[in-house]
Amino acid sequence: MREDAIVARLTAMREAGIKPLTMANESKFELNMLEAWIKGQRSKEATKALSDWLTGIDDEIAELEGEFVMTPTSARIVKAIEQARSPRGKEARRGIALIYGASGAGKSETAQWMARMDDNVGYVQAHGERLKYVSLLQAIAEAKTGYGGHPAVGEKMSDYITRNFPEGSVLIFDHAQLISLSVMEQLLIFPDAYGIALAFIGNTKGYNTLISAKLAQITSRVAGAHIIVEIPGEDDIDALLEAWNVKGREERKFCMMIGRQDGGLRYLHETVREGRKIAHAAGSQKLDARLLKLGAVNAGCWGGG
Repeated sequence: MREDAIVARLTAMREAGIKPLTMANESKFELNMLEAWIKGQRSKEATKALSDWLTGIDDEIAELEGEFVMTPTSARIVKAIEQARSPRGKEARRGIALIYGASGAGKSETAQWMARMDDNVGYVQAHGERLKYVSLLQAIAEAKTGYGGHPAVGEKMSDYITRNFPEGSVLIFDHAQLISLSVMEQLLIFPDAYGIALAFIGNTKGYNTLISAKLAQITSRVAGAHIIVEIPGEDDIDALLEAWNVKGREERKFCMMIGRQDGGLRYLHETVREGRKIAHAAGSQKLDARLLKLGAVNAGCWGGG
Protein backbone atom coordinates (compact mmCIF):
# COMPACT_ATOMS: atom_id res chain seq x y z
CA MET A 1 0.00 0.00 0.00
CA ARG A 2 1.36 3.42 -0.99
CA GLU A 3 2.27 5.98 1.68
CA ASP A 4 -0.39 8.44 0.48
CA ALA A 5 -3.04 5.70 0.66
CA ILE A 6 -1.97 4.87 4.22
CA VAL A 7 -2.12 8.55 5.20
CA ALA A 8 -5.62 8.83 3.71
CA ARG A 9 -6.83 5.77 5.66
CA LEU A 10 -5.35 6.98 8.95
CA THR A 11 -6.83 10.45 8.40
CA ALA A 12 -10.26 8.95 7.72
CA MET A 13 -10.01 6.89 10.90
CA ARG A 14 -9.17 9.95 12.98
CA GLU A 15 -12.02 11.92 11.42
CA ALA A 16 -14.34 9.05 12.32
CA GLY A 17 -13.34 9.48 15.95
CA ILE A 18 -10.85 6.63 16.27
CA LYS A 19 -8.14 7.72 18.69
CA PRO A 20 -4.43 7.40 17.83
CA LEU A 21 -3.92 5.16 20.87
CA THR A 22 -6.57 2.76 19.57
CA MET A 23 -4.92 2.70 16.16
CA ALA A 24 -1.54 2.08 17.79
CA ASN A 25 -2.88 -0.84 19.81
CA GLU A 26 -4.68 -2.35 16.81
CA SER A 27 -1.60 -2.06 14.58
CA LYS A 28 0.79 -3.22 17.34
CA PHE A 29 2.68 0.08 17.05
CA GLU A 30 4.08 2.16 19.87
CA LEU A 31 2.03 5.37 20.02
CA ASN A 32 5.09 7.59 19.59
CA MET A 33 6.16 5.55 16.53
CA LEU A 34 2.73 5.92 14.94
CA GLU A 35 2.65 9.65 15.58
CA ALA A 36 6.19 9.98 14.21
CA TRP A 37 5.16 8.15 11.02
CA ILE A 38 2.15 10.43 10.59
CA LYS A 39 4.44 13.46 10.96
CA GLY A 40 6.71 12.19 8.18
CA GLN A 41 9.35 10.08 9.89
CA ARG A 42 8.71 6.97 7.80
CA SER A 43 11.04 4.01 7.78
CA LYS A 44 10.40 1.23 5.26
CA GLU A 45 9.76 -1.22 8.09
CA ALA A 46 7.13 1.04 9.71
CA THR A 47 5.43 1.70 6.38
CA LYS A 48 5.28 -2.02 5.61
CA ALA A 49 3.87 -2.79 9.06
CA LEU A 50 1.10 -0.20 8.63
CA SER A 51 0.40 -1.44 5.12
CA ASP A 52 0.11 -5.04 6.36
CA TRP A 53 -2.26 -3.94 9.13
CA LEU A 54 -4.59 -2.01 6.80
CA THR A 55 -4.47 -4.72 4.13
CA GLY A 56 -5.43 -7.25 6.80
CA ILE A 57 -8.45 -5.12 7.69
CA ASP A 58 -9.45 -4.99 4.01
CA ASP A 59 -9.09 -8.76 3.67
CA GLU A 60 -11.20 -9.34 6.77
CA ILE A 61 -13.93 -7.03 5.49
CA ALA A 62 -13.86 -8.69 2.07
CA GLU A 63 -14.35 -12.07 3.72
CA LEU A 64 -17.30 -10.73 5.72
CA GLU A 65 -18.76 -9.10 2.62
CA GLY A 66 -18.70 -12.38 0.71
CA GLU A 67 -20.59 -12.02 -2.57
CA PHE A 68 -22.99 -9.44 -1.18
CA VAL A 69 -23.75 -6.46 -3.44
CA MET A 70 -25.40 -3.31 -2.09
CA THR A 71 -28.30 -2.84 -4.49
CA PRO A 72 -30.70 0.12 -4.23
CA THR A 73 -33.24 -2.15 -2.51
CA SER A 74 -30.58 -3.33 -0.05
CA ALA A 75 -29.73 0.29 0.73
CA ARG A 76 -33.40 0.99 1.48
CA ILE A 77 -33.53 -2.02 3.81
CA VAL A 78 -30.38 -0.94 5.66
CA LYS A 79 -31.75 2.59 6.03
CA ALA A 80 -35.04 1.30 7.48
CA ILE A 81 -33.26 -0.92 10.01
CA GLU A 82 -30.88 1.87 11.01
CA GLN A 83 -33.85 4.18 11.43
CA ALA A 84 -35.41 1.70 13.84
CA ARG A 85 -32.15 1.72 15.84
CA SER A 86 -32.26 5.48 16.37
CA PRO A 87 -33.29 6.58 19.89
CA ARG A 88 -36.70 8.20 20.28
CA GLY A 89 -37.97 10.52 22.95
CA LYS A 90 -36.60 11.21 26.40
CA GLU A 91 -36.48 7.51 27.24
CA ALA A 92 -34.44 6.75 24.09
CA ARG A 93 -36.74 3.94 23.03
CA ARG A 94 -35.97 2.18 19.79
CA GLY A 95 -38.41 1.26 17.05
CA ILE A 96 -39.39 -1.54 14.72
CA ALA A 97 -38.59 -2.02 11.04
CA LEU A 98 -41.10 -3.90 8.90
CA ILE A 99 -39.56 -5.30 5.70
CA TYR A 100 -42.01 -7.41 3.75
CA GLY A 101 -42.65 -8.33 0.14
CA ALA A 102 -41.47 -10.38 -2.82
CA SER A 103 -39.10 -13.28 -2.31
CA GLY A 104 -35.65 -13.32 -3.84
CA ALA A 105 -35.32 -9.52 -3.76
CA GLY A 106 -32.40 -9.43 -1.32
CA LYS A 107 -34.17 -9.03 2.02
CA SER A 108 -32.52 -11.98 3.78
CA GLU A 109 -29.14 -11.44 2.12
CA THR A 110 -29.07 -7.83 3.30
CA ALA A 111 -30.00 -8.76 6.86
CA GLN A 112 -27.39 -11.52 6.99
CA TRP A 113 -24.77 -9.11 5.65
CA MET A 114 -25.62 -6.60 8.39
CA ALA A 115 -25.23 -9.32 11.04
CA ARG A 116 -21.82 -10.30 9.64
CA MET A 117 -20.61 -6.71 9.53
CA ASP A 118 -21.93 -5.53 12.91
CA ASP A 119 -21.63 -7.49 16.16
CA ASN A 120 -24.60 -5.57 17.53
CA VAL A 121 -26.96 -6.94 14.90
CA GLY A 122 -28.60 -10.25 15.79
CA TYR A 123 -30.21 -12.33 13.06
CA VAL A 124 -32.40 -15.41 13.21
CA GLN A 125 -34.50 -17.19 10.61
CA ALA A 126 -37.75 -18.58 11.96
CA HIS A 127 -38.75 -22.14 11.08
CA GLY A 128 -40.81 -24.98 12.51
CA GLU A 129 -38.59 -25.43 15.58
CA ARG A 130 -37.93 -21.70 16.04
CA LEU A 131 -41.26 -20.02 16.53
CA LYS A 132 -41.53 -19.42 20.26
CA TYR A 133 -40.13 -16.46 22.19
CA VAL A 134 -37.37 -18.38 23.98
CA SER A 135 -36.26 -20.48 20.99
CA LEU A 136 -35.94 -17.40 18.77
CA LEU A 137 -33.88 -15.53 21.34
CA GLN A 138 -31.77 -18.61 22.02
CA ALA A 139 -30.89 -18.86 18.32
CA ILE A 140 -29.86 -15.19 18.24
CA ALA A 141 -27.74 -15.62 21.37
CA GLU A 142 -26.09 -18.74 19.98
CA ALA A 143 -25.14 -16.94 16.77
CA LYS A 144 -23.72 -14.07 18.81
CA THR A 145 -21.76 -15.95 21.46
CA GLY A 146 -21.13 -19.35 19.92
CA TYR A 147 -21.72 -20.97 23.31
CA GLY A 148 -25.09 -22.58 22.76
CA GLY A 149 -27.21 -19.55 23.61
CA HIS A 150 -27.92 -20.65 27.19
CA PRO A 151 -28.29 -18.08 29.98
CA ALA A 152 -26.68 -18.51 33.37
CA VAL A 153 -28.54 -20.40 36.10
CA GLY A 154 -31.44 -18.25 37.26
CA GLU A 155 -30.99 -15.74 34.43
CA LYS A 156 -33.89 -14.82 32.15
CA MET A 157 -33.38 -15.18 28.43
CA SER A 158 -34.17 -11.47 27.97
CA ASP A 159 -31.43 -10.60 30.48
CA TYR A 160 -29.02 -12.86 28.64
CA ILE A 161 -29.79 -11.04 25.39
CA THR A 162 -29.31 -7.60 26.92
CA ARG A 163 -26.03 -8.75 28.42
CA ASN A 164 -24.76 -9.55 24.92
CA PHE A 165 -26.51 -6.81 22.94
CA PRO A 166 -26.12 -3.21 24.22
CA GLU A 167 -28.52 -0.32 23.65
CA GLY A 168 -28.71 0.60 19.98
CA SER A 169 -28.48 -3.01 18.82
CA VAL A 170 -31.11 -4.59 16.60
CA LEU A 171 -32.62 -8.07 16.54
CA ILE A 172 -33.73 -9.20 13.07
CA PHE A 173 -36.37 -11.91 12.70
CA ASP A 174 -36.54 -13.36 9.19
CA HIS A 175 -39.49 -15.40 7.84
CA ALA A 176 -41.56 -13.38 10.29
CA GLN A 177 -44.78 -14.55 8.63
CA LEU A 178 -44.28 -17.77 10.64
CA ILE A 179 -44.10 -15.97 13.99
CA SER A 180 -47.38 -15.53 15.84
CA LEU A 181 -48.59 -12.05 16.69
CA SER A 182 -48.50 -12.91 20.39
CA VAL A 183 -44.77 -13.71 20.18
CA MET A 184 -44.19 -10.46 18.30
CA GLU A 185 -45.90 -8.63 21.16
CA GLN A 186 -43.64 -10.38 23.68
CA LEU A 187 -40.60 -9.15 21.76
CA LEU A 188 -41.68 -5.53 22.22
CA ILE A 189 -39.95 -5.57 25.60
CA PHE A 190 -36.65 -4.99 23.79
CA PRO A 191 -37.37 -1.64 22.10
CA ASP A 192 -39.51 -0.45 25.00
CA ALA A 193 -37.39 -1.38 28.01
CA TYR A 194 -33.90 -2.16 26.76
CA GLY A 195 -33.28 0.21 23.85
CA ILE A 196 -32.85 -2.64 21.36
CA ALA A 197 -34.60 -2.27 18.01
CA LEU A 198 -36.50 -5.02 16.20
CA ALA A 199 -36.80 -5.81 12.50
CA PHE A 200 -39.32 -8.24 11.04
CA ILE A 201 -38.72 -9.60 7.54
CA GLY A 202 -41.37 -11.60 5.76
CA ASN A 203 -43.48 -12.19 2.68
CA THR A 204 -46.49 -10.30 1.40
CA LYS A 205 -48.95 -12.69 3.05
CA GLY A 206 -47.31 -12.07 6.42
CA TYR A 207 -47.57 -8.32 5.94
CA ASN A 208 -51.26 -8.53 5.08
CA THR A 209 -51.87 -10.62 8.21
CA LEU A 210 -50.06 -8.08 10.36
CA ILE A 211 -51.95 -5.12 8.94
CA SER A 212 -55.31 -6.92 9.03
CA ALA A 213 -54.80 -7.63 12.72
CA LYS A 214 -54.45 -3.87 13.29
CA LEU A 215 -51.80 -4.57 15.88
CA ALA A 216 -51.17 -0.99 16.98
CA GLN A 217 -48.54 -2.09 19.51
CA ILE A 218 -46.30 -2.97 16.57
CA THR A 219 -47.35 -0.63 13.76
CA SER A 220 -47.24 2.46 16.00
CA ARG A 221 -43.55 1.82 16.66
CA VAL A 222 -42.60 1.65 12.99
CA ALA A 223 -42.47 5.42 12.41
CA GLY A 224 -41.36 5.25 8.80
CA ALA A 225 -39.01 2.27 9.06
CA HIS A 226 -41.28 0.38 6.73
CA ILE A 227 -40.49 -1.17 3.35
CA ILE A 228 -42.61 -3.17 0.93
CA VAL A 229 -40.23 -4.86 -1.49
CA GLU A 230 -41.63 -5.35 -4.96
CA ILE A 231 -40.12 -7.62 -7.60
CA PRO A 232 -36.50 -6.61 -8.34
CA GLY A 233 -36.15 -3.46 -10.42
CA GLU A 234 -33.72 -2.63 -13.21
CA ASP A 235 -31.53 -0.61 -10.84
CA ASP A 236 -31.04 -3.63 -8.57
CA ILE A 237 -30.17 -5.91 -11.47
CA ASP A 238 -27.83 -3.36 -13.05
CA ALA A 239 -25.98 -3.00 -9.73
CA LEU A 240 -25.45 -6.76 -9.62
CA LEU A 241 -24.34 -6.99 -13.26
CA GLU A 242 -21.82 -4.21 -12.66
CA ALA A 243 -20.43 -5.97 -9.58
CA TRP A 244 -20.29 -9.31 -11.43
CA ASN A 245 -18.75 -7.72 -14.54
CA VAL A 246 -21.49 -9.03 -16.81
CA LYS A 247 -21.56 -6.80 -19.89
CA GLY A 248 -23.44 -6.60 -23.17
CA ARG A 249 -26.90 -5.67 -24.44
CA GLU A 250 -28.10 -9.22 -25.06
CA GLU A 251 -26.64 -10.37 -21.75
CA ARG A 252 -28.41 -7.57 -19.87
CA LYS A 253 -31.71 -8.28 -21.61
CA PHE A 254 -31.56 -11.95 -20.60
CA CYS A 255 -30.57 -11.13 -17.02
CA MET A 256 -33.46 -8.68 -16.77
CA MET A 257 -35.84 -11.42 -17.87
CA ILE A 258 -34.48 -13.80 -15.22
CA GLY A 259 -34.20 -11.22 -12.46
CA ARG A 260 -37.46 -9.30 -12.76
CA GLN A 261 -39.78 -11.84 -11.19
CA ASP A 262 -40.68 -13.09 -7.73
CA GLY A 263 -37.50 -14.74 -6.48
CA GLY A 264 -35.63 -13.14 -9.35
CA LEU A 265 -32.36 -12.06 -7.73
CA ARG A 266 -31.92 -15.52 -6.25
CA TYR A 267 -32.49 -17.03 -9.70
CA LEU A 268 -30.13 -14.53 -11.29
CA HIS A 269 -27.38 -15.29 -8.79
CA GLU A 270 -27.67 -19.01 -9.52
CA THR A 271 -27.73 -18.32 -13.27
CA VAL A 272 -24.48 -16.36 -13.14
CA ARG A 273 -22.85 -18.88 -10.81
CA GLU A 274 -23.72 -21.82 -13.08
CA GLY A 275 -22.68 -19.82 -16.14
CA ARG A 276 -19.29 -19.13 -14.59
CA LYS A 277 -18.80 -22.82 -13.92
CA ILE A 278 -19.41 -23.61 -17.59
CA ALA A 279 -17.16 -20.73 -18.69
CA HIS A 280 -14.37 -21.94 -16.43
CA ALA A 281 -14.62 -25.49 -17.74
CA ALA A 282 -14.55 -24.17 -21.32
CA GLY A 283 -11.59 -21.89 -20.66
CA SER A 284 -13.66 -18.83 -21.53
CA GLN A 285 -12.95 -15.43 -19.97
CA LYS A 286 -16.26 -13.84 -21.00
CA LEU A 287 -19.65 -14.69 -19.59
CA ASP A 288 -21.76 -14.17 -22.71
CA ALA A 289 -25.48 -14.65 -23.35
CA ARG A 290 -25.04 -18.25 -24.49
CA LEU A 291 -23.29 -19.23 -21.26
CA LEU A 292 -25.84 -17.33 -19.19
CA LYS A 293 -28.67 -19.25 -20.85
CA LEU A 294 -26.91 -22.56 -20.23
CA GLY A 295 -26.35 -21.47 -16.64
CA ALA A 296 -30.04 -20.65 -16.23
CA VAL A 297 -31.03 -24.06 -17.56
CA ASN A 298 -28.61 -25.77 -15.15
CA ALA A 299 -29.95 -23.64 -12.28
CA GLY A 300 -33.49 -24.78 -13.13
CA CYS A 301 -34.85 -21.26 -13.56
CA TRP A 302 -35.25 -21.18 -17.36
CA GLY A 303 -36.52 -23.79 -19.75
CA GLY A 304 -34.87 -22.43 -22.87
CA GLY A 305 -36.54 -21.04 -25.92
